[in-house]
Amino acid sequence: MAVPENLIVNLTFNPPELSILGSIKQGTLDKLMEKLQAPLPQATSSSPGQKSVLEFTYSDSPPHWYAKLPSAYCNEELGQSQFMLIIIDALEHGSEVGGSDWKLKASDAHNHDDSKVTYKFFFVQKV
Repeated sequence: MAVPENLIVNLTFNPPELSILGSIKQGTLDKLMEKLQAPLPQATSSSPGQKSVLEFTYSDSPPHWYAKLPSAYCNEELGQSQFMLIIIDALEHGSEVGGSDWKLKASDAHNHDDSKVTYKFFFVQKV
């Protein structure tokens, strides 16, 4: 029996930062980026004259995907929840775009101060 892959998603707010550690297929990552772009103007506030655009970059040490909106702010009531729901939905239905389906197994949250918080989501690949 094959051992399922694990995926860890770290989401830190204010400013919004997203990192994905684990083996994620390009189709799933593309779907995630596409689904996150549409609600960005409603989910974040940015500096005047700056447009919120989320772009993932790959880093080798440790191997992970990373995105950041350095000049944006996400409120607790709506913006942060929207981000989390979109990420969970895109990962749990990744096979629709040629990726893998992931199942959320656990989550954790850590407050840094009054405005900064980090959420961790732990996924296991559906087999």
